[in-house]
Amino acid sequence: MLKEVNHDKVADGQDFEPGNGGSESSPIGWAEIPHRAVVAGQGPVLSDEVLLHLFCEAIAIRPERLQPTVDAFLIRFGSLAATFASDDKALSGLLHIGPHIRTAVHLVHDAAMRVSRARLGRDDIFTNRKLMLDYLISRLAREPIEQFRILFLDEKNRLLADEAQTRGTVNHTPVYPREVARRAMELGAKSLILVHNHPSGDPTPSDGDISMTHDTQRAAALIEVRVADHIIIGNGAYVSFSELGLLRGFQG
Repeated sequence: MLKEVNHDKVADGQDFEPGNGGSESSPIGWAEIPHRAVVAGQGPVLSDEVLLHLFCEAIAIRPERLQPTVDAFLIRFGSLAATFASDDKALSGLLHIGPHIRTAVHLVHDAAMRVSRARLGRDDIFTNRKLMLDYLISRLAREPIEQFRILFLDEKNRLLADEAQTRGTVNHTPVYPREVARRAMELGAKSLILVHNHPSGDPTPSDGDISMTHDTQRAAALIEVRVADHIIIGNGAYVSFSELGLLRGFQG
C-alpha cells in the first residue's frame, strides 16, 4: 500500500534531497515521494507494487479501485515485468480489467520493446552483448509459447531486422531452414543470430534445437551467410550456442 504524501512539501521552488527530507531530523526516501522519484529517474528503487500503483493512477483508474487492481495484477502475474508482458487472454480473465486498461498495459510493453530495440543502435551488435541479451530476454522470457526469431545482420554486424519467423506450442516451434536462408537473401544479410524461448524457463538446448541449428547453418552456408549464434531464452536466463561450442563450420 502506498503511503499518502503531502506533495506540497516538495513543491516547485523547494529543494529536496531524499534521505534527509529537507532536514536532518526528518528522513524521507524516494519511496515516500514515488511521483518525484519517477520524474527524477529513480524508478528502479521503487517496488513493483508502487510502480503499478502509479501506472493505475496515470490511466485514471478510480481511487477506490486502485489498490484492488494493483493486488489483482500482482496475485495473477507476480511482478511488474510479468504484468506488462502478459497476453490479452490472461488480462481479460481479471475482474474489473477492462479494454482501456488492457490497451494501456500492451502500450507500455510495446513502448518498452521499441526503446530496448532502439538502444541496439546501428553499431556492431557484438560490441555490447549484454545490451543485446537484455533486449532478447525482455522480449521473450515470459512468452507463454515458443517463438522463433532471427536477428539479421549486415557485413559489419549491424542489425538489419529483428523478425519473428514462427510461433509454436508450449514446447515446440517449427523452423524451416530454407525459408530462413531465403529471407536472409531478401534482406541482404551476411550473418544471423537465431533466437527462441523455452516457456518452461529452462534454456538448456534439446537435441532437436541442436539439429535444427545445424540444418539452418547448412542452408545458410549455401548462400554464404553465417549463423553467428543461436540463443535460447529461459526465465531470466539464456544459453548461447557459440559460448557452448555447439555451432559447426559449414561451407557453401
